[in-house]
Amino acid sequence: MRVRDHFDAELASLRHQVQDLGAQTNIAIQRALTALTNQDRELAQEVQQDDRLINTAQRALEDHAIALVALQQPVARDLRSILSIIAIGSELERIGDYAKGIARMVLGGEQAEPLKPPADLMHLARMVQGLFGRALEVLSSGDLGAAQALATEEAEVDLLYRQVKHTLAHSLVDYPNPARAADFLLIAHKLERIGDRSTNIAERVVYWLNAQVVELNP
Repeated sequence: MRVRDHFDAELASLRHQVQDLGAQTNIAIQRALTALTNQDRELAQEVQQDDRLINTAQRALEDHAIALVALQQPVARDLRSILSIIAIGSELERIGDYAKGIARMVLGGEQAEPLKPPADLMHLARMVQGLFGRALEVLSSGDLGAAQALATEEAEVDLLYRQVKHTLAHSLVDYPNPARAADFLLIAHKLERIGDRSTNIAERVVYWLNAQVVELNP
């Protein structure tokens, strides 16, 4: 096999690695939100425990990418691809941390009462889940038009987040346990951060493919 063919095969393998990491992270979000909806403490514990698998996959991705740089000395375009993949892997690992954080809020303390998430918070969760799913589609397809479209969607997430935060902040006193209810604010914040990092992923894909720096979350 020629050197270039070998490098292309390794680069394709790296792309598959980051896509697999994205799929793992997507599952973590889905399970964390299911645990929140159903107040499933056992599932929340599993999400927390499985976060280490995402961390391990992210480190393996980074190690593979660094080895490619060290051993193959890629040209500018290839180096841009590798560095973009490393950055996307880092974004995915942080999103996995947010999923773990939501699961932690579901668990609360040992004697914590169940959370009953309000409808607008779960609406925010569904919007963010959809946004992240479309970011993964951009990662897989390289569709630059779809990447640009995420900017509008993320702006809608930000608007709803501000509304949810305002409503939650003013309704804490109505809960029997305001400290427990404040967990809703933390969950909303983690959801908003997942939205931000989803657009970061799309920005990296745009840079990866055409060396253009765009701001999808101004």
